[in-house]
Amino acid sequence: MTQPSRTPPVALALFYGVFSILFCAALVGGMYFALISGTAALGRIPVAQAAEVVHHVQLNMNIVINQPGFHKDWPAYTPSTLVVPDYSFITLTIRNYDLGDTPLPQESPFTRVEGIVGGAASADGKAYTSLAPEKVAHTFTIPQLHINVPVPGDSTSGRPYVEVTFTFRTGNVGSYYFRCFDPCGIGSSGWEGPMMTKGYMLGTLTVVS
Repeated sequence: MTQPSRTPPVALALFYGVFSILFCAALVGGMYFALISGTAALGRIPVAQAAEVVHHVQLNMNIVINQPGFHKDWPAYTPSTLVVPDYSFITLTIRNYDLGDTPLPQESPFTRVEGIVGGAASADGKAYTSLAPEKVAHTFTIPQLHINVPVPGDSTSGRPYVEVTFTFRTGNVGSYYFRCFDPCGIGSSGWEGPMMTKGYMLGTLTVVS
């Protein structure tokens, strides 16, 4: 009687071993892919939410004198109210039409550029970090943010103004005042009139979210 053929035990063991290895590899690979895909999908949300959106805003301001609607001989920032986003870079260009200098005291700290990006402002395209006390016409100063930029009163471009540009970074939401700390007002001390009057050499920076 003819006996049915049988697969040798070694071949069967080899077959089941290879099959088990392939099955486990496929299972582990699928689980790994799912885990990585899920982690990536979950990870994208917090990263996007945590990413800080930084704006860069360009603003213009003038310092004027004897303009219609203003007191005669009173210098003024115009506009005197600035609204800017929080945690952003603000590049401010000031055109000073009130030429001429009203010297600061020799020991004044307001002759130095402070609190701005790069540590230097530019006047008519030339960088500077400080001015001689006798060469200051006004300052743009935000005491709460430790920002100070002395503004010269001598044009080097032949134009009827000095153009000063600098960049600073905003932080928390809030309201801050900016003002001039050069005695360019009226009275014997130069600190009266426009120096103490909102809308002239005293203005407001509002930081919003």
